[in-house]
Amino acid sequence: MQTRLSGKVALIVGGGADGPAKAGEKLSIGNGRATAIACAREGAAVMVADRSLELADQTAAAIRDEGGRAAAVAADVSLEEQCRGAVEATIRAFSALHLMVNNVGIAVGGNLLKTTTAQFDTMLAVNLRGHFLMMRYAVPEIAKAGGGAIVNVSSLAALRSNSQISYEATKSALLGLSRSAAVSHARDNIRVNTILPGLIDSSMVRRLIGDRESAVATRIPLRRQGTPWEIANAIVFLLSDDASYITGTELIVDGGLAAR
Repeated sequence: MQTRLSGKVALIVGGGADGPAKAGEKLSIGNGRATAIACAREGAAVMVADRSLELADQTAAAIRDEGGRAAAVAADVSLEEQCRGAVEATIRAFSALHLMVNNVGIAVGGNLLKTTTAQFDTMLAVNLRGHFLMMRYAVPEIAKAGGGAIVNVSSLAALRSNSQISYEATKSALLGLSRSAAVSHARDNIRVNTILPGLIDSSMVRRLIGDRESAVATRIPLRRQGTPWEIANAIVFLLSDDASYITGTELIVDGGLAAR
């Protein structure tokens, strides 16, 4: 077991995995679940938050089965009280908070004329306002602990259009939200960065789309989709002291798709 996050407490929001497991996997793996497990393997105590307590519990149990420290809490980030509750539960369980990952995101609606006002408002509540609320409650605790790091999970859709206006708008806005928080709280020794995943073979993708490997692989310079573990590895890097002079920036993890 490596120890880049030894002695740290991490809150992973969206740490469940709602979708079918990949062939050969005992447990369904998405970006959030992979990140939670990877943080624990690097020595962190992990609070797994998810709208579904059952899915969060599954992730926490997998961490404990490997000898790590983990607990779970239900958190719907569209509800302010549950955002505050997730942070409070972390402090109660582990007495501090140093690291947070916001991995929550949904996609509803379509292009401009095929997206209802209600759908757009829902996307704002979850994909943007939820991140704002989680940081608003987490930052004072991270500062109290002496500093740490936050990673917000955006998408390559923040930079490239695929005709899903509310998804692209909220994922783009998340970049500005992260940069602003990074500058505001640099003096608190809190770093804030954003990950932009490309096409990833996650549990959510398999649930919503199915197996798309053959359909998309030829578009990607590396000729394959990424894995949740590759997103998790990038996030762990940004959380760790290996990235101690990196804040307010975006890391694209997409196999070269944006460059093309």
